Amino acid sequence: MRPARFFLPLSTFLLRLGAGFYIYLQHFDRILAHNFQSFHFYLSAILTIFGFLLIAGTFAKRQTLTVLSAFILFVVSLYQIFTFPGDLQSLSFLSLLLFGMIAFLFVCRGNKAK
Repeated sequence: MRPARFFLPLSTFLLRLGAGFYIYLQHFDRILAHNFQSFHFYLSAILTIFGFLLIAGTFAKRQTLTVLSAFILFVVSLYQIFTFPGDLQSLSFLSLLLFGMIAFLFVCRGNKAK
């Protein structure tokens, strides 16, 4: 059976939406708390801004917006992976790893549809 290349643009857009939804679920409540003294507030703000830019990069003609925002998301997710305080065999850690992998995919592929 051959792969369905026709659905590749849809699947990459759904990956972007999934990354945005992950950021919304994990970090948006920290932004609404407005705790300017907390490092996690600024980390969540960076993730939210660049997650939005990753989704907006879909509609850009050039790949720079997608690659730059995905690179920032990947670096921040690496920081969160290396400083993860909980159990490494948990769903929180697994979701963080998957988010990092999605960000790395967009660093490598950009807006390519093939």
